Amino acid sequence: MLLMIPTAYICFVSFDLISLLTGGLITNFQGLAGALGGAGQILIFIIGAFLGVMLVCLFPIHWCLINQPDNVILLLAITLPWIITCSVASFLFAHTPRGGIHTSLAIGIGYFIFMLIPYILFSVLLAPLGGSAIIDNLSMGLTDLPWVLAALFATMEGAGVGAVFGGLVGSLKYNPEGSSKKSKKSSEYIYEPEPTLDDSSTLTSPTVSADVHCTNCGTKLIPGDEFCTNCGNRIK
Repeated sequence: MLLMIPTAYICFVSFDLISLLTGGLITNFQGLAGALGGAGQILIFIIGAFLGVMLVCLFPIHWCLINQPDNVILLLAITLPWIITCSVASFLFAHTPRGGIHTSLAIGIGYFIFMLIPYILFSVLLAPLGGSAIIDNLSMGLTDLPWVLAALFATMEGAGVGAVFGGLVGSLKYNPEGSSKKSKKSSEYIYEPEPTLDDSSTLTSPTVSADVHCTNCGTKLIPGDEFCTNCGNRIK
């Protein structure tokens, strides 16, 4: 999940994400770093990384397609952090296409939970002024959705796009031959061969060898006979 922070910050700065989302109302946010000096640059980096993650996880992809359908740069700035994060995480942790998809969805769920933290925090702090209503009104003005729904759509849509690339990365690492060999190896310790009728170890009946005669009537016996074919005497 931490991979989202540098990727969101790079897109936030490179594409001037605030300017794209506000229609040019707020521009050159990075220029504040030069005005604040050395310590200000660190502060602006922290604020920019936080804002980058917040904006990527708050603005749904469908909002970009509906409200700014011709703005390819905005769509790229919103989706690229999800694609990079899910692809790299799947490369590191997934070994199958399903694993890549599950890794991407887990990232989306994790960031949805992360987006609930400031919502709950500010709802408590602003309780005397209206609490969650203020945050929902702010979110409605930006995304046309309340904060929780906007975050849910943004994270799940972003994770869905990332899951496509995560599944592709997982398929590149998938090794069906290795998994089948592992199954065969484990089966050698689970299954044992069934005994057969011609196995000498399973025969408990007494048999006779060649050139043996009946002790009762003297009839020559055939190897394997249990009883004399002439008098019916049991062979001991």
